[in-house]
Amino acid sequence: MDDSLVLPPFDVTRAAIGQIEALGGAVRLTVEDGGCCGLTYHFTDAPGSDGDERFGCPGAELYVSAPAVEVLQGARLDWSGRIKPPRFRVLANPNTPLRCPCNRSFGKEWPGRGQPGCRAATPMPWDA
Repeated sequence: MDDSLVLPPFDVTRAAIGQIEALGGAVRLTVEDGGCCGLTYHFTDAPGSDGDERFGCPGAELYVSAPAVEVLQGARLDWSGRIKPPRFRVLANPNTPLRCPCNRSFGKEWPGRGQPGCRAATPMPWDA
């Protein structure tokens, strides 16, 4: 990892860093349309794209799209293997007061259980 990388403007837990290392040392995070509340976080183990910001934390690199950087300011990126399915999750995000209980979708009032766009049970792309 390049020492010139800057820390992200959000917290990254040790569990998330460990999972990024297990995936090869880099993860891309973006925001896209979808989920039960209109927008969803999307993680891939693909290399970054043009326009992504590149952040480093001990043992890991994060490529984050501009819209994701904006919405993640002050949040916490975590990984949990104890939830079903195991996944990255964004916790304590002060910028997304309207979100679903699983924290995978945000932007509009939660419409309730059983929505067709729900991503609570969707595995990470590399697990599918």
